[in-house]
Amino acid sequence: MIEHRIEHSYVVKQNFVSRFITPIVLLLGIYIVLHNLYFESWKIDNRDVKYWISFISGIVLFVFIGFNSLIVYPVLYFKGATIHERIIASLMVQIVWIIKELVRVSEFFTFGETLYYTLNSAFLLALSGSFAFMGISEMFCRYRLKKKGVGLQKIITPLPVMSVISGIIALYIFLIWGVGEHWFYIYVTGYKLIFH
Repeated sequence: MIEHRIEHSYVVKQNFVSRFITPIVLLLGIYIVLHNLYFESWKIDNRDVKYWISFISGIVLFVFIGFNSLIVYPVLYFKGATIHERIIASLMVQIVWIIKELVRVSEFFTFGETLYYTLNSAFLLALSGSFAFMGISEMFCRYRLKKKGVGLQKIITPLPVMSVISGIIALYIFLIWGVGEHWFYIYVTGYKLIFH
């Protein structure tokens, strides 16, 4: 993917802390707050309040993990972040969530089983979905610049399109194909072959 090199009122190359570190800290802060609201809500004495806090925070947490790339990527794009910075920031929440889950399951899985757990459909779908959303966001940002008359790149190029197509394929394999049962069968069969 060709980097945008233009500095103008729409894309201004900010310093590293402003364009990369600050958005990541904000992202992780939001994730931590949502995670704690959801997983610690059981401590609330009022049953109705507990229900609504866990219900709403659970939905928002799910959406945040799955779709934050649609916001993070364009924000970093227009802050002048490099393609590598945009990708890392767009995957940060998913990676932290996956690591947290791996630590959790390592309490009862062996090391090998914990590593194998990374092949579950939720993790793979979150990661592949993020790449698809990055492709959509890249084309959207290019479109916005082109519309303002400052974009020098083509809007549609092979890499963003391939990331979107691979995300659609992943969605089909991990979620739609047999309502996820076929991938789960492959996952469990692989587990049995390796660990039993």
